[in-house]
Amino acid sequence: MGKTAKLEFIRRLVPLSLSVLGIVGGYFFMSLLSSLLCLVAAAGIYAALPRPSAPSGAVKPVSKTPVLAFDLLGFGLGITFFSIAFIGMSVATGVVALAALLALLPAFASLVFFSVAVRQETSWVRFFGNGFEFTQFGLRVRVLYEELKKVEVRLWEASGWVAWFQATIGSLGRRSAVLLNGEQSTKTLVFKRKDGATFTISSELLPDLQRILIGMDRAGAELPEGISEWQRNKIRKRRERMYGGSPQPEPESEQVQVARIAALIEHARRQTS
Repeated sequence: MGKTAKLEFIRRLVPLSLSVLGIVGGYFFMSLLSSLLCLVAAAGIYAALPRPSAPSGAVKPVSKTPVLAFDLLGFGLGITFFSIAFIGMSVATGVVALAALLALLPAFASLVFFSVAVRQETSWVRFFGNGFEFTQFGLRVRVLYEELKKVEVRLWEASGWVAWFQATIGSLGRRSAVLLNGEQSTKTLVFKRKDGATFTISSELLPDLQRILIGMDRAGAELPEGISEWQRNKIRKRRERMYGGSPQPEPESEQVQVARIAALIEHARRQTS
């Protein structure tokens, strides 16, 4: 997890802790004014910390549920059930105390909503002429086209809830990164690096897909499997118009040719002797 993602978690966890402290402390030992100050400080910390901004040209994840909604759900669950759990376990015994302890389960669910919000805020991808940079939870990885094993074009289809979950949560693995557009059907580009890492991106999110394919062709990488031969020829012709044809090997000098012929003659003489 990168520094940006850690700061986003602090933005949420510190206000959550202050809010629970204000409510639980107000119930036991704090004055009403002190409790209100804790709540005001929590809101101030959440609003005051600078928010991350994606670099120019970056493509961010698409979620039909805004980040603020995930934060509100997280704060609602966390403040309510953490307060119930701490107060209940302190003043009650027996079954009531056990019920208060079970309230920690929905309370910790707030961390899931916070994680989703942080992922939305600190994940994006941007392309360069010779590769792309994928950022997830603030961690950046730069991938050059020449490092790719292959690139595939795949049609990704799922029902509404599955599509929402995949686009919102993304990938849970460390060697896989996913950036989808949230639709039930999307055409994706799957970049597979030689070390096994995969990067899946909805082609509809890319502002200039042809420029990316031209960059791949210019870098000498194989164009994606799944595009037609007509499209391949079109991309290569466009690349030749923009950057010129493929570099031709330099003609050998006369001295190199003479030396090579002399070496061949000497080799043949030794074979016959």
